[in-house]
Amino acid sequence: MRKKIVAFRPENVLKRSKEKADRYGFDFFGFTLFELVDRKEALKEIEDVFYERVDIIIFTSLNGVKKSFGICEGKFDLKAKLSDTDIEICAIGPVTGSELEKHGVRVDFMPEQYSAKGLMELMDKRGDAENKKIAFLRSAEGGRDILDFLRQKGAFVKDIQIYKVEIKDTEEEKELFSVFVTYNPDYIIFTSSLTFKTFLGLARKFGMKEKIFEVLERAKIAAIGDLTAETICEEGMKVDLVAGKSTFEGVLKEITKLAV
Repeated sequence: MRKKIVAFRPENVLKRSKEKADRYGFDFFGFTLFELVDRKEALKEIEDVFYERVDIIIFTSLNGVKKSFGICEGKFDLKAKLSDTDIEICAIGPVTGSELEKHGVRVDFMPEQYSAKGLMELMDKRGDAENKKIAFLRSAEGGRDILDFLRQKGAFVKDIQIYKVEIKDTEEEKELFSVFVTYNPDYIIFTSSLTFKTFLGLARKFGMKEKIFEVLERAKIAAIGDLTAETICEEGMKVDLVAGKSTFEGVLKEITKLAV
């Protein structure tokens, strides 16, 4: 019997996720918890930050890169601006770095640990944040700890919120949560801290927390990235697998080893 996997994926990659799971011999069930909505007003903020001069641009995720280029397309030559050798480009994680390279943008530095904590450690080691103008191009849900840390180091920090999250919490999603319980998966994949927090928040909102926790306790939980794993553990849950490679296919490969 094929092992059953659940993952919460964006609408546009659900079909591809199922095909990948099939290739690895898994039965797949997935649905979308939220949508990422562009903040069109971020265009002027991006233009202003380059006009005012910036020393370091930090991209924290693949979506941050995609959404930034999408907002600027046909209106502002972001690639040309990022090609300025006086500006350093930082990417959090290899997936983010690869997306920048696809757009023809070099990556100057990347923290060893792909998280805000890892970036803090790297910037502390560099010791050159004072008086630097640093801009983040990221989600509106990004944490403030890294901003406060850099400001304490004497940096001038601009947090440009490229996109925001709109949680899907209709009766349709409530029904999908019921299907999730009935499906009773062997493995549950959480691709980010935001995904896990949203999932838990919706379970509470739908009055299904106890049933959901029962499923989480029975299944093996896989997390993409240490930060996601930490977030899950903070809720008192076990994490059976932390994917070494931060991609959906990477975690499928790891589950394959675990399932043997």
